[in-house]
Amino acid sequence: MSTFAVFGMTADVALAEARKITKTTRPSGRPGAPPLELTLAEWNEAVEKQAAAIFDGEKVKQLSQLFDAPQYAQQFIELARKAGPCRDLRIRAKAVLTDAEGKPVINPKTKAPMVGWSDWHPSTAKVA
Repeated sequence: MSTFAVFGMTADVALAEARKITKTTRPSGRPGAPPLELTLAEWNEAVEKQAAAIFDGEKVKQLSQLFDAPQYAQQFIELARKAGPCRDLRIRAKAVLTDAEGKPVINPKTKAPMVGWSDWHPSTAKVA
């Protein structure tokens, strides 16, 4: 069962996200006037600023596909660190979500335990 993945932020992911969300127009400054189109140089500058803001923020994304074992996720982290700037790289595992008392969180609609991503630490893994 594939239950491990790497979460974090890399400069490449931040740039890709910035390209998706950066608008190609800017307000004209006059009420009722249509927005002005950005030139390619202006848009590239806006994308770079947005990418820097995304990379410096706190948001993380799933960077890798699902892995069967945590050592493969660790190898992915090592490769990502060599590839370029990155931050907050960590391995997360799919697990039953628990509340502060350690009891499973139950979905009120389905009455089944809720499953989500939780940080995986090597010290919490069971040794065979």
